Amino acid sequence: MFDDFDFFSDIRQMDPLTKENEPCVGCGWCCLRDPCSESHQKYGYTKRCPDLLWDEKNIRYICKLMLDPKYSEEVRKSQHEGQGCYAPLNDWRKDVKNRG
Repeated sequence: MFDDFDFFSDIRQMDPLTKENEPCVGCGWCCLRDPCSESHQKYGYTKRCPDLLWDEKNIRYICKLMLDPKYSEEVRKSQHEGQGCYAPLNDWRKDVKNRG
């Protein structure tokens, strides 16, 4: 599905939210447990954001909102893209898989 697209080529490295923050591994914990405000604005309050996709090739979740020309700048800024994991102690980081 995403074989010819490099999701990570345009990621700007920014200072981490804190010195302790680990990089995002795309485990999906944040987006599956608590979709972002941009997802709520676009889709309403859903259990799961329709724009969160599992990427089998890279073995991680991908946020299509961050790739959407209409929403990407706002979403990347509000979600602190490139600044590390919001929940570095969650167990999903060590077990990145498609959670359905």
